[in-house]
Amino acid sequence: MRLSKKFLIGAGMAIILNLPFSHSAMAASTDSDSSADETIASQLHQGDLVRLRSGGPLMTVNGVKGDQVDCVWTNSNNGQPDDATFPVNLLEKY
Repeated sequence: MRLSKKFLIGAGMAIILNLPFSHSAMAASTDSDSSADETIASQLHQGDLVRLRSGGPLMTVNGVKGDQVDCVWTNSNNGQPDDATFPVNLLEKY
């Protein structure tokens, strides 16, 4: 018995469309995520060196407020100091 390609595609779509939709998978943040961020933030102190997980210059922690970390660094293009605040989950400690 040979099934047509259209039949197989239709059967597959019917199965997929009848699967239950999980709302929890679409949640932006969970309690465990925020508690993990708070744990990481509690390990950071003024003067610690950090870097963005995506790369970039080493930065010095200037302060921690909740899950936000104030950082300062020297701009490699012009040698001027720069600063910004980053969510703790974007940083890694050095």
